[in-house]
Amino acid sequence: MIENLVDFILNVTVGAVALLCLFDGTRRLGAHGVHRKAMLLILMSAGVCALYGGFAYQRYTDLKATLLVRQQKPAKVQAATWSKVASPEKKELLSQALARQTFRASGALGPYIDRSGEIRTFAPTQEDLAARERVVAYYSQTEFAARSSLAEALLWLISAIVAVLLGLAMSLDSKPPPSTSQEDAAHA
Repeated sequence: MIENLVDFILNVTVGAVALLCLFDGTRRLGAHGVHRKAMLLILMSAGVCALYGGFAYQRYTDLKATLLVRQQKPAKVQAATWSKVASPEKKELLSQALARQTFRASGALGPYIDRSGEIRTFAPTQEDLAARERVVAYYSQTEFAARSSLAEALLWLISAIVAVLLGLAMSLDSKPPPSTSQEDAAHA
């Protein structure tokens, strides 16, 4: 999805120019040998391709790290660690809050301790289900964005390699032999 049309147009333009320059630089290098203009074209355009691909890969690693941290299982809090002076009502509320948090984060229906000290299974409310849905949607969107960033990084790598190979292939294209003055005189 295109979020900002100006950024999209700018990125497409810069990317197309960089790939074209990479192609032309390798074509010149293969056809005319090592010279300054060809090397300058190759280095600058390869640098732009590497920057775009590197930023896309960095975005991928950041999103994957974010997902890894966010999807870790929360640490279980033992009832024995709760204060003994807390009232049974407060223990129940704390226990339900922890079970609710666990459900919203992981979707697991965990146990909680009620006022009488019995262990019960947490029953989520509509609000809890909606909150869990938002968390799942966030994970899904972040995973999609991470995959898209990885695909973009690989696309930059593959495009650069193809530009170099096509440039080298075009440099090998045979040039027509120069016409001699005798052939020109015969045709005249």
